[in-house]
Amino acid sequence: MQSRVAQATLFAVAMLIGLLGVGQLNSQARPNEVSSLTAPELSTLIETLTARNRELRIGLVDIREQLRQYQLSGPQSESALQVSREDLRRISAFGGLAAVDGQGIVMSVDGDLDAIALNDLINELRNAGAEAIAVNDVRVTAGSVATEGPRALELDGVEVGQRFTLRAIGSPDGLFGAMQRPGGIISQLKLFIRATIQIRQTETLELPASARSLLPVVGEPVE
Repeated sequence: MQSRVAQATLFAVAMLIGLLGVGQLNSQARPNEVSSLTAPELSTLIETLTARNRELRIGLVDIREQLRQYQLSGPQSESALQVSREDLRRISAFGGLAAVDGQGIVMSVDGDLDAIALNDLINELRNAGAEAIAVNDVRVTAGSVATEGPRALELDGVEVGQRFTLRAIGSPDGLFGAMQRPGGIISQLKLFIRATIQIRQTETLELPASARSLLPVVGEPVE
């Protein structure tokens, strides 16, 4: 868009310069007509040409200033567009529309967890500051809920089973401390559920994008 505007502006500048040149050529190409004019007519012609040339020069200066402003605003517009694209990329990634990587923790779960227990683990990670979560290869989104399936525990319609891996991106120390704190979620689960839960911190972790449609069904964005 900026290049089209600049091209149009350059064309206008060329047209103005051409008009100035044509005016001068026409005045030189008709010496006989000018020589036949009276003194008052010559005076009027000179004043008219002088005023016209002044207007053209002022217009040329204005257009050159517009061109300069376009040239200056071009990099700024590109920079703002780049920032918007980066923001959109981050929102898409951490909203579940795209894969995301970073540091965090990995929880290996083996035992008889029910849907309530898995939902409690996910909510505890969210409260601890997890920016992205996945159970096995199922990305957890705002609408994800663990349920009791016909044969096994399910998340977003995908079977999880009794042995699964729960991964979360965020501060490794913060997430690890929140899950392992005395009286925390794991300590509470061990009182009611027979399961082994092992946690480790990691510097490299990649979570997939959500396979489910994240388009709203009822809500509409407010303009």
